[in-house]
Amino acid sequence: MEQIKKNLAVKITAFVLLQFFVLVTVFSAAVVIFNVSQGWYSKDEESVRAEIFTETADFASGEIIDRYVNYGSQELERFFSGLEEDAVNFGYAIYEESVDANGTISMQGKPLRQLHGDLKNGGDVYQNSYDFESYGVEIYLRAPQDGTTGFPDEIASFYGLQQNLYQYRIPAVIAGSCGLAGAIALFVFLMVSAGCGRKNSGEILKMIPLDLGAVVAGVILAVLLSAVTSIQFGYEFDASMALAIFIVLGASIVISGFLTIFAARAKQGAWWRSTIIYLCLRLLRRLQKAAAFFIRQIPVVWKTAAAALIFFFLIVFMAPQVYYNGFFLFFIAVLLLAACVLAVYTAMCFKRLKEGAEKIAQGDLAYQIDKKGLFWDLSDHADTLNHIRIGISRAVEERTKSERFKAELITNVSHDIKTPLTSIINYVDFLKKEELGSEKAQEYVEVLDRQSSRLKKLTEDLVDASKAATGNIKMELAPCQVGVLLEQTIGEYEEKAENCKLKFVTKLPDKELEIMADGRRLWRVFDNLLNNICKYSQPETRVYLNLEETDGQAVITWRNTSRYELNLTEEELTERFVRGDRSRHTEGSGLGLSIARNLVELQGGRFRVVVDGDLFKVILKFPLIEE
Repeated sequence: MEQIKKNLAVKITAFVLLQFFVLVTVFSAAVVIFNVSQGWYSKDEESVRAEIFTETADFASGEIIDRYVNYGSQELERFFSGLEEDAVNFGYAIYEESVDANGTISMQGKPLRQLHGDLKNGGDVYQNSYDFESYGVEIYLRAPQDGTTGFPDEIASFYGLQQNLYQYRIPAVIAGSCGLAGAIALFVFLMVSAGCGRKNSGEILKMIPLDLGAVVAGVILAVLLSAVTSIQFGYEFDASMALAIFIVLGASIVISGFLTIFAARAKQGAWWRSTIIYLCLRLLRRLQKAAAFFIRQIPVVWKTAAAALIFFFLIVFMAPQVYYNGFFLFFIAVLLLAACVLAVYTAMCFKRLKEGAEKIAQGDLAYQIDKKGLFWDLSDHADTLNHIRIGISRAVEERTKSERFKAELITNVSHDIKTPLTSIINYVDFLKKEELGSEKAQEYVEVLDRQSSRLKKLTEDLVDASKAATGNIKMELAPCQVGVLLEQTIGEYEEKAENCKLKFVTKLPDKELEIMADGRRLWRVFDNLLNNICKYSQPETRVYLNLEETDGQAVITWRNTSRYELNLTEEELTERFVRGDRSRHTEGSGLGLSIARNLVELQGGRFRVVVDGDLFKVILKFPLIEE
């Protein structure tokens, strides 16, 4: 089957046969339709014969009177001479009609022209009379004998056509059915086999613009249909039949050929790409893109100025014309309305961009500005904001990943150090219990004990800082009297403060302030802050510790005078491993403030550092429990 579909000779043969079957189907259908319209399938032969004579007489009377009235004498003589040749079974009589006193029309007197008037009184003769304005015509038709009609040529052609249409009424049904079945089968075969064949044939088909082919086919069909009005079977039967065959065959070839080409292109896919309309639209699209690209390169200020200038000149030009033509007033109104709509729409677009920028500025990095409906520079601005959002998201993600890796590294290193450090501390403790003869050895053991304890404290701080930064500390929040906890912590540091020559000045409210906090973690915050105060405060100074209620919050303020110059910002002081330049040789890890800040925030509080010259101030705020 595939070989048959690819065989060009088979497809050409099928195409030719299709045209033949179409001809058979069309003419058979015409015969059937004519017989159905006349009702001849249900009438007997005698009735049909009478109707054929009637139709022939009607045709003959019309032709005779038309020539008699409209032809000149010479043409008229030639016409009637042609009627008289071999017209043994045909006769006519032309009378001038007269109207009597009662208004009755009659054809009396001598005929103006007559042929075979003796047929009027003959046997087996059909006769009928017709009125044409001021003339009357009588037609005499005798039944044909000896295989010839004995009628003039034109009338004989008309009579023969009627006879043939009736005679072939049954064969027309059979032929039409077979022709229709064959035409459908061949048409389906051509549609299925269209596009099957040589590969280069597909390339040739792609070069044919289908819309141009459709226009050409439509023009040809229109010409063929206009020629249908020229068909007059009664006058020149052979010529009319040839014209009818030409019209049907031409229309069939054009339609089936176009559909075959369309089927082949449809199978190749994207058939519209070869149409002239598509190519024109594609060219317009490219020109539009080029124009849009050119316009987008112009700065937005210049674009706006150019649009405003064009609008201004249009208004100035059309305003004087309003007096003469009301259309210009309508056009100006449309321009103003369009300008207002554009201004409002642009404002809505700017509002969308503003809201998107505010969302991103507030930290909503998942928000993306919808570009739908934005145009030109507004669309570019939306892209820029979305790219900023993406850039910030990536930076935050990288920072988070880095912090997580740092925390994991610190935790792992701290755990790895902890085991050997514990052994060192234990063995140093053993050495302290031994009686060492040398004072130098005793001094070395004390240094080892002091530094190993410092290293142990550092590893513990590292682990705590890592947990606090990542939020891996479980907080057991409960009502806590912050004043009581503060007094206890200060009491533990009284002796150390005296050794550092510091004086605590405490101011607590009369009413106990309760907050939701983890007592153990809050004590660690106070411990870190007081430890830093004792380490870095200027001797012979006072340390102020205040607790007060402000706007439904418990506010704890720590103030001390720094021993060293504070050359860091408030934000830098709360970062991990950050210490002042001159304090680096003292004990400490730079983790105290960082741990304190994270612990406060995990308990729902706020931690703030304020530096004013040598004055160092830490402010803690916790929401009070509502009574």
